[in-house]
Formats: sequence, C-alpha cells, structure tokens
Amino acid sequence: MRIDLQRYNHLLWAVNGTLLLVGLLVLLTTGLTALWPTRDRGQSLPAGAPATTADAPPSQAAILRLGLPKPMKGTDTLLVPVEGLPQEPEEPRGIGSYSKGAPSVPLFNLLFVDAKTLASRPLLSRKSLILRYDTLEDAEEGRSARVDGLVVSIVDSDTNGNGRLDEGDEARIWLCDASGRNLHAITATGTRCANWHYDSLRRTVYLVVETRSDSRKAESADVLAVPIDGSQPARPVASKAQIDDLRNLLQH
Repeated sequence: MRIDLQRYNHLLWAVNGTLLLVGLLVLLTTGLTALWPTRDRGQSLPAGAPATTADAPPSQAAILRLGLPKPMKGTDTLLVPVEGLPQEPEEPRGIGSYSKGAPSVPLFNLLFVDAKTLASRPLLSRKSLILRYDTLEDAEEGRSARVDGLVVSIVDSDTNGNGRLDEGDEARIWLCDASGRNLHAITATGTRCANWHYDSLRRTVYLVVETRSDSRKAESADVLAVPIDGSQPARPVASKAQIDDLRNLLQH
C-alpha cells in the first residue's frame, strides 16, 4: 500500500508538471503571435499614431508651377507668376482666363524677385485667386520706360458659398508698387470692375466700378480715380449730384 501511494504522488506531480508546461507554451505562443506582424494583420502602429481606414485616399501634394520671370522695366525686380492647385477629391471648377494668358492651373500668387540677389517675396500671404493683373507702365518708349506698380484683381473669400475660390466669387481690385509692397484694396465687396486705365503722367489709375444689387445686376457704374502711391483714397470723377442730374436728364 505504501508503494502505491508513492506511485500515485509521482504520477500526480508528473501530470501537474505536464499541464504547467503546456500552459506556459500556450502563453508564449500567443504572445509571440500578437507581437509578430503577419501579412494578414499588417504593420503595427507606433504609439500615438492615428489609425486610418483602408478606404481613406493617400494625401497628395498640391500642384505648383512657377512661370518664367518677367523683368519689370526700369527696376531691379523680376515678376514670377505662381500657379497652383490643391489636390481635392473633386475636380476644381473653372477659373476663367487672365489678361496674361490662360493657364490650365489657376494663378494664385506673384513672386517679386530681386534680380541681383535673387531674394524673393510673395505678393499675397493667404490663399487667394488672381483673376487678372496688369503692370502699370509709363507711356514712354525705350529704355526710360518704368513700371510704377501693379493692379490686381483678387478673389480671397468664398462669397458664393460653394466651398472653393473661383471666378463666381466677388473679386476686389488691389494696387501695389513695383516691388510688391504697399498692397491695398481700392474697391469694396459688392462691386465689379471690368476695366481700368493708367495715367502715368499723374500716376493715377482710373477704374470703371459697377455697384451690384441683391439680384447681382449692375445698378450704377462710376469712374474712380486712385493715386497709385495710396496717398489719397479712391474718389469719383463725377460727384453724386452730377450723377443724379444726368440720371434725371435721362428719365425726362
């Protein structure tokens, strides 16, 4: 009977040892499987990295193109057009044409580059759309001609509420000097400027500005005179009283 009890104890220890060993092997296998990346599970993310869904499209860099530099007459400045287009899931809406050509990618900034040092600075510091720009040059022919500044038509707000900047938004007219500095708006929102002329002798820009109503139809058109140095605000060439007299003459 004593021999049977010893055998029973040995058998019990053997069974317990075997079960313990099997349990340790199972735990070790499970831990290695969880830590080791497999083809089906994918790579594990580092701590703090956001998880992304498999359907999320990869981020793409925006399209950016620099145009050929254009010398600004009588200055040491080069003007470089900057075309750009953000990568979006939808195709961008049409932009229209510009006075300096019709690029397939919208013009959204201008670089002013020092021809001697190649130091450059952008005209705009926020995301905008340039519909048109013109250099303001004096009327002289030959080497004495000089660029006095630029007039630029800029869209910087989504006024039509379609989620992007395009030619359907209201544009304002801005002036700057030949180095791209002293940028200031000369027309207000709710107006439209379709034409302008530069008087180099008086260093003044004349603009035809239409005021629009809620129906977006032009109610009136004024001609504004604006010194390019910004020394005076825009002033109409005809007073309101004169405009009223002309309107009464038309009505009767």
